[in-house]
Amino acid sequence: MKQLLNTKAVIFDRDGVVINTEGLVLDSIRYAFKELGYSLQSDDIPYITGRSFNVYKSYFQNKYDFDIDKYRKIQNDYFYEHLDEAEYFEHTLELIKTLHNKKIPIAITTSAGRDGTMLMLNKVGIGDVFNVIVTQEDCNSLKPDPEPYALTAKNLGIEPKYCVAIEDTALGVESAKKAGMICIAIPNEHTNHQDFSLADVVVKSGKEVYKLLKFE
Repeated sequence: MKQLLNTKAVIFDRDGVVINTEGLVLDSIRYAFKELGYSLQSDDIPYITGRSFNVYKSYFQNKYDFDIDKYRKIQNDYFYEHLDEAEYFEHTLELIKTLHNKKIPIAITTSAGRDGTMLMLNKVGIGDVFNVIVTQEDCNSLKPDPEPYALTAKNLGIEPKYCVAIEDTALGVESAKKAGMICIAIPNEHTNHQDFSLADVVVKSGKEVYKLLKFE
């Protein structure tokens, strides 16, 4: 495997990297559609995976004739009612704790909201270990735009070229690379069909990441 040099900070995506919620998101959307008398189509999924609701909201509004606010409440309620069923990626948690103990700057960069992000991180006792947390409320544009990662680097006070982003979607990889970062992709069962050619390295789990990093 390629060794990544001059790493000064590691940045984690949330969904699909820290916690396995990609499937739960799709289940909650399918449930909301069913409640409103619709069926989610397979060609809708690429517009959803790895994106914030605020990004695909207009897509749904243009394609489906339902009350978007009612849809959002049903979907959101289902998601949080079933959140306890979502598993955390243990190897990622171990990596986060290792980096924190070694005093390596770490961050979360997600297109999801801050309240939900803090809820998930606090549940496993890592809400206070990150030097920087960037969520959708902090950005004008979300992934695949580079703004979320560029802002994270700025808030860390570290040049993007010395930051390693860990992502599970092609959109997230694109965002990190556009921001000038090194990017490690960890595809999961919901994203392993995507094109990760922009990633510097593709691995199977967080267990493989630490040995790729060389810190100054």
